[in-house]
Amino acid sequence: MGRTAWGIGGASALLVLAAGWWYAEGDAAHPFGDRRACAHSDVPLDQALGATGLSLPAGAEDVHYVSHAAAASGEVRLAVSLRSSRHALRAYLRDSHLVPDVDDLDDYNHGDAGNDPATLGLCGGARAILAPAAQVDQRRAAADGSAQTVSVAFQLSPAGTIRATADVQITVRAGG
Repeated sequence: MGRTAWGIGGASALLVLAAGWWYAEGDAAHPFGDRRACAHSDVPLDQALGATGLSLPAGAEDVHYVSHAAAASGEVRLAVSLRSSRHALRAYLRDSHLVPDVDDLDDYNHGDAGNDPATLGLCGGARAILAPAAQVDQRRAAADGSAQTVSVAFQLSPAGTIRATADVQITVRAGG
């Protein structure tokens, strides 16, 4: 009985050590201690959003991002993957002045939309935005006045309206 207790105790200690190592290493892959941040991000999300002059849809869930403060022209400054309700996404598109009429998305229907999340450096099971989907592209000034291109890709229902809960990808490229 004594050997069994020592064996169980030793196995339990190893399990605790392994779990601690996994937790510590798992955090190392998340800059700023933010589990939403993907590896190689160099700016916290709030700061990156502020620099781009953007926000996220209200109540955004399953958020993952990668940020690059010193992105050269044409390179990704910020990429965010999230899930949003139809209501919140419609308000976001309207309030961010990305779409003049959220009831008319015909001009934005592009089949598959957005970029492959892996090529953007997105983590956490970020999903590709597959058809039916729409993508809104807009050149606009960043908070510091520099040029940037904002792309918002999101899922549509087969009827061409925003899904009740949609996968969304926001990408901001430096330059215009």
